[in-house]
Amino acid sequence: MTHTFTSRLLRGFVHPKRLTFFRLAGAALSLVLSVACADEEASAALEDVRGAVERFVNARTAGSTDDFLVAVAKVREMADAGQTFFRFLLAVHAAQEPLCALSDEQRVRYLNEGRPLIRAHAGARNALAQYLTGLDCDLNLNQPEAARDWYRQAAAQGLALAQNALGLMYYLGESVPQDDDKAGEYFRQAALQGDRNGEYNLAALYAQGRGVPKDEGMAFVLYTRAAEKGHSSAMNNLGWLCQEGRGTEKDLKAAAAWYRRSAESGNADGQFNYGFVCSRGRGVPRAPREAGLWFSRAAEQGHAEAQVNIGLLYRDGDGIRQDDRKALTWFAKAAEQHHAMAQFFIGQMYEEGRGVPQDSERAFNWYTKAAGQANPRALHALGTFYYRGIVVPKDYALAEQHYRRAAELGVPAAQNNLGMLYLRGEGVPQDHALAAKWFASAARQGAADAAYNLAALYEYGRGVEMSHIRAVELFKQAALQGHVGAAAWLFKNGYTAWGESQRRNKEEVISNR
Repeated sequence: MTHTFTSRLLRGFVHPKRLTFFRLAGAALSLVLSVACADEEASAALEDVRGAVERFVNARTAGSTDDFLVAVAKVREMADAGQTFFRFLLAVHAAQEPLCALSDEQRVRYLNEGRPLIRAHAGARNALAQYLTGLDCDLNLNQPEAARDWYRQAAAQGLALAQNALGLMYYLGESVPQDDDKAGEYFRQAALQGDRNGEYNLAALYAQGRGVPKDEGMAFVLYTRAAEKGHSSAMNNLGWLCQEGRGTEKDLKAAAAWYRRSAESGNADGQFNYGFVCSRGRGVPRAPREAGLWFSRAAEQGHAEAQVNIGLLYRDGDGIRQDDRKALTWFAKAAEQHHAMAQFFIGQMYEEGRGVPQDSERAFNWYTKAAGQANPRALHALGTFYYRGIVVPKDYALAEQHYRRAAELGVPAAQNNLGMLYLRGEGVPQDHALAAKWFASAARQGAADAAYNLAALYEYGRGVEMSHIRAVELFKQAALQGHVGAAAWLFKNGYTAWGESQRRNKEEVISNR
């Protein structure tokens, strides 16, 4: 699992994979007013019109779903009242924004009604009209070169909307050669106007070192400016920088505070990240029930990581009533988005018969889907199916292939199992030295079985230099992790005093709670 810095880190920090854009410069409002006057539909007060447009264009890209819902409702109200500009504004975004959805007939009608008027203003060098014409070309007419040209005209007049749009085209290499330097130039122009999306986009470049020298301190400054203007994705990213100590001192409380501000603005990544810190007690007291609330809000917005995490809370009964069927439902929603861990967890539910009848074949199929995305735990699970001959014929060679891939990705159980194959010579030539190597890798990650197995190799000098002292250390490590065989070996070999001291220490810890 991850956190979201728009790349998901604790269990979610959203790295700036997708840079946002869209903000209305105050001077561009003249188009709104002139269109309203031309249509003699200026029944709404000037400030009402101004506020509706500003809320729409700012909330759309600042990551605040709650604010955007309010803004869309106002735009719909004015569109329903017959105002051509607002009908066009709604229709031009309808194909891309689910909250702006219209019937196909209505969308086409609104676009056809508004295009002549918007294009007339664009031809008269109105910057906002030029931008909206470019957006129409980009989203509805499949004319990316024309969109680029209209954006350039609007950007040359200082419209931050268009500057951000052009910056994004260069950042992604859409209709122009990919060019981080030019992307940075346009984002900087918008940022210099105090535009919060320009500040956010430029911060993302500094965070990645694309088009500008990597400077997480500058990214922190720019994200802060955007966040203080209400940019909820910037709030989320500030949370991650504080959490990781990037560009600022590490401060888990500050991280949690930024995540919460982002979450309360309706940002799905912020909701997920705040839920995650609540679930782990990082910067806030551990509160699994509250974590479930925020995971649920993000999950309802389609956030796949949140869907997986709320599923885990239901599966484990952590802070909420245990419910395998609800867990499976949430895993399924994330799996529909091709989330590999969700696919693995569904396979696990089928293998164990939790929430569904036990079905090894379906478990195998879900593990295969997850393994196709190189999910380490799914690869390990498939290795075990091949090793034991579950659903498929027993095949030690295929078991070794899957265990090795999972082991190389750091799964301790797979490292231990690969070691066992080398120890027994199953699917590979017997090699005690390689067995010891893989047992050691797993033991370093706290795998009790691997510590026990490695201890046995040291005791008998197989694949390693014989060392009773090292063997005892490893048997103790395994016993402390609850390995019954290791505890029995220590007792049998006279280490009863050590066992008694560990028992007393455990009792003291319990009594002091």
